[in-house]
Parts: sequence; structure tokens; C-alpha cells
Amino acid sequence: MKLLIADDELSTRILLRHCAARWGYEVVEAADGLEAMTLLRGPEPPRIAVLDWMMPGLDGVEICSRLNPPGGGPLTYIILLTGRSDKEDVVHALDQGAHDFLSKPVHIGELHSRITVGRRLVEANDRLIELDKLKDRFLRIAAHDLRNPLGYIITMTEMLLDSSFLEMRANLDSHLSAIHETASVMQGLINDLLDLSAVREGTFKISREAASISDILRQAARIQGQAAARRQIRIAEQLAEIPPFSFDPARIRQAVDNLLGNAVKFSSPGSAVTLSVAEEPGQVRVSVADQGPGLSAEELARLAAGETPQPPGGGKEGSLGLTVVRKIIELHQGELRAENRAGGGCVVSFTLPAA
Repeated sequence: MKLLIADDELSTRILLRHCAARWGYEVVEAADGLEAMTLLRGPEPPRIAVLDWMMPGLDGVEICSRLNPPGGGPLTYIILLTGRSDKEDVVHALDQGAHDFLSKPVHIGELHSRITVGRRLVEANDRLIELDKLKDRFLRIAAHDLRNPLGYIITMTEMLLDSSFLEMRANLDSHLSAIHETASVMQGLINDLLDLSAVREGTFKISREAASISDILRQAARIQGQAAARRQIRIAEQLAEIPPFSFDPARIRQAVDNLLGNAVKFSSPGSAVTLSVAEEPGQVRVSVADQGPGLSAEELARLAAGETPQPPGGGKEGSLGLTVVRKIIELHQGELRAENRAGGGCVVSFTLPAA
């Protein structure tokens, strides 16, 4: 992490630079307030600044007031060095945006402790900004995914209510079935959003019990197969008989439904999606293989790095569900991974400890 030392006394800068470099920081220096401000507003600014209160050009308090305006953004943690001891001066400096202060002459051990606190706060602030961006991204995806099916439901119901569309009323059952399927997709997305919120809050749980993974997968294949058939896609089963072991049946069913749904969504009519389960030493592997476009090299790298990939084909739809799937597998102490097939398509699989 980059750290700025700004002081018009060369001896102070030399001492603090030596200490900060020994503590593992990348150190930059400024001999006056204007130079310090230029560095702090540069393209790769220091995230921790140790500023002398009294400097030529701009003093430390003026820099504080300009650097961390209200409204958030990346935090620069500022420690003021001062010979002042008047409480009113200290309160004024804190009001202007300083985060901490030390009296001169500086005690090196105390400075190290204050800088360490600052680094932790900067890292926590960066993480919060990251999570906020992730939340906004998920909300955009949810809005996109909900808008289209909701528009379809509204259009279909308006046409059914319009007496001029008599031919639609003649096929009422099929239209109601399509509306029901669309509403179910929307309900699944809302459930994913609620689960995602629980993941972020740390309240997402699993409840283990001894169950047959093969039976769970057959149920998922049967239900998902109905939706797949309407798109002329077949779900093939390659399900070995696995002895019952401990896992959360409802959550694993949720994970498999998500993977099958994504595979069907990105497959072409006339193709097949294969659901398989096999026993491996100490674990069980569940795989969903499609004949779609596969994952890009970037998405495969994201998965290998422990991030959630986009669904096959690079689309945004389904990434909320995949985030929840990853959490389900992690809570089972399993592993989620994906790889492209030599003949085209993608295989997304996860493991579950079978002990």
C-alpha cells in the first residue's frame, strides 16, 4: 500500500520514510502542502497520508478539508503530526476530515500502530465499495431479468381480456400454462435475490440429513425436463446409484435446478443437456453438460480464481442463481467448477463430501 509522508523538515521525512519502508509500505514524499495535494489527487494516490500540520503552501488541515469530501468514494486515511496540544485545535482538525493525530516528537511505535489501524480501515472501506458495486450490478441484472417476463405476462393477460382476441381464448389452457411458467421464472429470480441477501448478511444456512442424491437429481431432471421439452431440448440422465449420505436435499435441489435451467437457456433446439452423478474417492460429483457456446477464457479464469462465472454463452441472466449455487456448495465443503467440452458446450460440476 502506498503511503505519503509530507513534512517540510527533511530530517523528519528521512526518519519516517525509513520506518514506513521497513513496515512494508511504498513511500512517497512531499516537502510542502501543494506537492502533497498533487500526489493525493494523482492517478494512483497514496491511501495513507502522514501530514505535518504546518507546511508551506497548504497546511495539513486544509488538505484534510479538500481531500475527503462528503459522499463517499475511496478513503484516504490522514494522520496529522502537530506540536499543538490545544483541544480546540484538535477538534477543529478532526472536523475538517483528519482521522487521527500525533504529537511531535513522534513516537515510532505509536505511529506504527496508528498507520496499521489506518490500513485496516482503508481495506475495509475498499471492500464496502466493492460490495456496493456488486449490489448495484445484481440489481441491474434483476431488473433486466424481471422486466421481460413481466412485460410478457401483462401483454398476454391484456390480450386474453380483450374480446377481439377470440382465437386466443380458444387456446386458454396453453396460454395460462405459459403465463404460469413465466411467473415461476420470476419467482425463482426473486428467491435468488432473497438468498443472495442472506449470503451477504451471513444468515444463509444449510440443514443436512441423510438422503439419496440420485433421487434428488431424478426429481430435478423430471421437472426441468418439462420446460426443456417446450424448447425441443432433451435432458439425458446418467445417474449412478449412490448410497445415501448427509447433505441438504432442498439446497442441492436448488443448485441443480439453477444449473439445469442455465444449461437449457443457452442450448439450441434439438440439443441435449446431460445430468450425471458419479462416486469418487470420498466424494460425489454432480455434472451438468450442455451443447451450447461454452464459457469464454475470461469466465473460466474467473471461476478458477474463486469468482462466480456468468452462465454459458456469456449472458448476464442466471448469474444471481450461480452466486447462490456457489454458496450452497461452499457450505457443503464442496467445489464448483466449469470447463468447456472438446466437441462444444460446457460442463459445470460440483462435488459433495460423501463421508
